[in-house]
Amino acid sequence: MSRHYQQEFDPGREKDLDTFFNPQSVAVIGASQNPLKPNGIPLLLMSMFGYAGDLYPVNPKYDQVGGLKCYPSVLDIEGQVDLAIIGVAAAETMDVLKDCAKKGIKSVIIFTSGFAEIGDEGRVIQDEMRQLAQKNGLRILGPNCLGILNYYNGNMASFFYNQKDYDLVYPETLSFITQSGGLGGIIHQMVAQMSIGFNFFVSTGNEADVSFAEVLSYLSKRDEVSIIAGYLEGLQRDGKLFIEACRDALEKKKLVTILKVGRTSSGAAAAASHTGAMVGEDRIYDGIFKQFGVLRADDVEQMNALIALYATGRLPAGKSMAVITISGGGGVVVADKCPEYGLDVVRLTAGTQDKLRKFFPSFGSVFNPVDLTSQLFYDKELFEKALSLVMQDPKIDVGGLFYSFDMPDPEASKKIIKAYRETDKPLIVFTWPTNQDHAIEAKNELVQAGVPVIEHIPSGLWAISSLADWVKKTREIPADPVSISGKEEGIIFNRINKPASGVDSSMTEWRSKKVLEAFDIPVTRELLATTADEAVEAAVKIGFPVVLKIMSPDILHKSEAGGVKLDISDQEGVRKAFEELTSRAGKYRTDAFIEGVLVQEMLTPGLEIIVGLKHDPVFGPAITVGLGGIFVEVFQDLATRIAPLSRQDARSMLEELKGKALLHGFRDQLPRDINALVELLLKVSCLAVQLEDSIEEMDINPLIVYEQGEGVVAADAMIITRPKN
Repeated sequence: MSRHYQQEFDPGREKDLDTFFNPQSVAVIGASQNPLKPNGIPLLLMSMFGYAGDLYPVNPKYDQVGGLKCYPSVLDIEGQVDLAIIGVAAAETMDVLKDCAKKGIKSVIIFTSGFAEIGDEGRVIQDEMRQLAQKNGLRILGPNCLGILNYYNGNMASFFYNQKDYDLVYPETLSFITQSGGLGGIIHQMVAQMSIGFNFFVSTGNEADVSFAEVLSYLSKRDEVSIIAGYLEGLQRDGKLFIEACRDALEKKKLVTILKVGRTSSGAAAAASHTGAMVGEDRIYDGIFKQFGVLRADDVEQMNALIALYATGRLPAGKSMAVITISGGGGVVVADKCPEYGLDVVRLTAGTQDKLRKFFPSFGSVFNPVDLTSQLFYDKELFEKALSLVMQDPKIDVGGLFYSFDMPDPEASKKIIKAYRETDKPLIVFTWPTNQDHAIEAKNELVQAGVPVIEHIPSGLWAISSLADWVKKTREIPADPVSISGKEEGIIFNRINKPASGVDSSMTEWRSKKVLEAFDIPVTRELLATTADEAVEAAVKIGFPVVLKIMSPDILHKSEAGGVKLDISDQEGVRKAFEELTSRAGKYRTDAFIEGVLVQEMLTPGLEIIVGLKHDPVFGPAITVGLGGIFVEVFQDLATRIAPLSRQDARSMLEELKGKALLHGFRDQLPRDINALVELLLKVSCLAVQLEDSIEEMDINPLIVYEQGEGVVAADAMIITRPKN
């Protein structure tokens, strides 16, 4: 199934999910005669939404539930059961699950909570669930989940009560995946208020078996799915499947937007390398989203605004925005915010301005923002004519109407709707929440006409800009990752990393650079010396001035131990530095194994860059690049992507940096060798993939980037190896 990654499980298992969505028969185990209880709601919803398959209530207490025959056990059902819903107490769940396995049921949804989310005791039982599922070819959604909704066939295998709405403007539009049942239900209701309907809604809960990534992959392959939104706390597994699903959706132009919570790192102790300390879990998610066109929302309002815009089917061709307002101050508020989201409030063409001046009041503005002023309430034609002219302007990609419905005007909504229908460009109405009945009615009239109404300006502007970015991303020709083979990389790595003193987790700079050289990554000219005489001989061979560094797998941060001497210009200085470095190392750590002293060329100054690699337990190797010095220490100006990289990925990482002007040439500085830096990132990417099982972290810090055409050189490097199983 994957062109680029090995799946974490048999690709054929993905087809197993179809029974969750399209079962021919459903058993509700623990069914209640009270239709408003969680284990009674599924039968009620199935009836309301017209599910046509066979339904089997299961509960030894009852003979009938909801007019249907009720069975004492799932084993007593005569016919085949495709999907079982388990709503019994936690203590009974495993026994019921075993009965489902005996019955040959292949898909089970577990509503019940009280497992991994409560601690170790519950986690043990949840692990037993997973083992039972694997042994019997059983798939489990949950436990502790809200279930699944399929609005095409009425399969409401959920205890989320929702009403059937026949008047939605955009029915069967949104597919939604959530790790939180409660918040997912809230988002469901908020989206419905925008007259947007769902086709699929999936709550994954604790993910004992079926993962968020599997559901995303399944939905991305369905022809009827065009937009997938999700609430994600974090993936525990199937990271590479998640990546492949995002890639697949992008290539098929299916929009994926995710509200990923947890901006801060999950709290692991700072790792030995600089990269390990800087690159937390969230930075990796951020990089993956950018890499594969996933729009990351910071909150529910942003995500809902994006869904509302996308549902209209009007995609912005660019980021040139017209701001139309009845309040000069309101227009300024919107216009001020636009640059924060990369939107351009461009001046209208002279032709449009001339046409507007013919009927505009003298105190209005025909530039951009376009200020209709309060004259609107006296001249009913002003509104409609102005909107139409502005939206026809060839320089405008999207329009934002800043309007308050608190001022009674029964014609305002109709005129906005008419202007909206006369253009095929996106047009958003920005307004505020209100308790005025006439304002609420006016807003609802717009919504029911399919006009997107956004009550939070920053969220709406983010949605416009993000959607424009996504459109641009879908138009790019997808680039495959670059493949560069190392020189017998596996053999070389094992030979270079042969333990010298029982230490096999950290590689010295000298050994680390040998790995880099195997992938044609430029490094400093250098030689390892074990005596002062060897150091002098090495310095003469390399040429003065030179740098001397202590090499010990037990002293990774050499500068902290006083283990570096710079700009040594003669043989006596080399001899003295050798003795001084070895003495300092012995005092810094008495048990340190000293591999020797590295003698290397003294590089001429250039722009310092940090390039790093970190193995993420879910996604695999992540590549990071940033400007060195204060940029990485204070501003943490870094860009991260998951390996393998394409050339587009490498270039986009550099363009993402806040200090990118230093690469392109700033003030009296000449442009740097960006092409050489891109090639280096691609080589690091290939190293990361080919040595994925061997490297936990790697730093090239600093990497010196010279002027255009003069290349790059790794001045220092460190590799932390992965523990052997």
